[in-house]
Amino acid sequence: MTKLKFGEKELQIKFGYEATVKSGIIKKVAKLDQMEDIEAVDEILLFLPELILVGAQKFHKEELGYNPDNEGEKEQQLGKVYAMLDDYFDGEDADVQVLYNALLAELLENGFLSKLLKAEQKEAEKKTPRKK
Repeated sequence: MTKLKFGEKELQIKFGYEATVKSGIIKKVAKLDQMEDIEAVDEILLFLPELILVGAQKFHKEELGYNPDNEGEKEQQLGKVYAMLDDYFDGEDADVQVLYNALLAELLENGFLSKLLKAEQKEAEKKTPRKK
């Protein structure tokens, strides 16, 4: 779990299975990794609110919960996240890359995906011939 502070508001971020899978954020993260720098920054800014909203579902469902099949509900909750991001970026130490990297680390290293990724890395290492 990762804690992020948005002005006076603190969110506990943990990417649970249901919210992560139903939101489709994995494909979006993979797509961002393949973009050029300037294009990626623009996409990260657009994607950050959704990434935060999905990560907040585990511990903040009452305040930020939504039905992934209801686009109107999702947009309403994204509005709350946009307001939190306004507070975050008003701070002196606000950094979009630091925020994105913290969310990405939580998703890939601490969430249920970490085991899957580690297993894939081990499998890739087995297939890669070692140089002597």
